[in-house]
Amino acid sequence: MILDINVQNFQQAIIQASMSKTVVIYFHAEQVPECRAMTSVLEGLIGADNSHIDLAKVDVADPQLQSLAVQLGLQALPALVAFKDGQPADVSEGPKDEAAIKAFLAPYQPDEAELLLDQAKQTLGQDPQTAYGLLQQARALADSAAIRLCLAEAALALNKLDETKQLLATIGMADQDSQYQHILARLKLAEEAADSPELRQLEQKLADTPDDMELMQELAILYFQAGRQEEALQLLLEVLKRDMSFGEAKKHLMDMLTGMGADPVASKYRRQLYSMLY
Repeated sequence: MILDINVQNFQQAIIQASMSKTVVIYFHAEQVPECRAMTSVLEGLIGADNSHIDLAKVDVADPQLQSLAVQLGLQALPALVAFKDGQPADVSEGPKDEAAIKAFLAPYQPDEAELLLDQAKQTLGQDPQTAYGLLQQARALADSAAIRLCLAEAALALNKLDETKQLLATIGMADQDSQYQHILARLKLAEEAADSPELRQLEQKLADTPDDMELMQELAILYFQAGRQEEALQLLLEVLKRDMSFGEAKKHLMDMLTGMGADPVASKYRRQLYSMLY
């Protein structure tokens, strides 16, 4: 948000707003040439839709606002004051070029990993596959507990039960919040469903007739539907090693790999399949 400060909105636009985000107060005066050039650069860098920084413009030509500059001990224009939690966090006085302004704003801007995390949170409910990809990118940049928790949630939405369990195991006690507990509860329910009587019965049949490739194909499909993806891929790969043209095993395997996208497990089995084909 970019707004002009006056006596009426000062308390809400600066003090109250700084409790939830950084407010950069920009002290300027139209009659100072350096201010005119710096204003457009500053507005362009922060932008009107910035969810992390507000730009509060204070025209010191207004006698009612001059006292604010005096209280902060400012001695030169233009001037920037970063406000956080109702207190000044940083001050920069005098004209600045774009690089210097960027350096001043950098500590208050989200990094790329945070932006990817925010984007993933917005898409997780509607498109977990896209959110999963964004979170993998974010984790490559910053392997934080917050990113791993959201990645676990996306993995669970995609029925990647083993990965969900592995991710939750990396979350320390201090970060086991309500989101963690919710994912854990959903995982337990999914794991119970993944070990159904139908699955156990089919596993027993295959144990009794281990060379029955039709049973292997059928069990692989059930495994995949139950979130036991690597077991499904391994079974189908075993079928193809025995007979590359058996039933629809190749089609099922390729469909599964496509559905798993850039999943590391999928990449592993994709390489094995390609080595068999080519």
